[in-house]
Amino acid sequence: RDAYASVEATSFDGSSTGLPVSGGAIGPLGNGDWVRYDDVVFGSSSPLDFVARVASGAAGGVSGLVEVRIDSRTAAPIGSFAVANTGGWTSWRDVPGNVASVTGTHDVYLTFTSGQSQDFVSVDQFYFRH
Repeated sequence: RDAYASVEATSFDGSSTGLPVSGGAIGPLGNGDWVRYDDVVFGSSSPLDFVARVASGAAGGVSGLVEVRIDSRTAAPIGSFAVANTGGWTSWRDVPGNVASVTGTHDVYLTFTSGQSQDFVSVDQFYFRH
């Protein structure tokens, strides 16, 4: 799968137990959730950033972090972005995040971290820009 083409979030190859899928998106997701996309091809040029189409109907004060990891869900993140309420669970926004240099072919993990127990994000799709 091409890192620089849109990847549908529901096309994951692995996930945390009971990961919700609804309306062509994954979520709502909360602290500890994760998804894996196998064999993502970056080629010989590193991405400039990462963009995800997300929505959140989380209550006020509830937010979280979406982290991008390579080859292991416990690897150090190569990038991340924060998500708070976007206006509702169907109010989609494209949110960019910086990423570190990566080339070649890798499994890409999205991990979801929050200091609150409530769900904070749904993800429709993502891609890397170069």
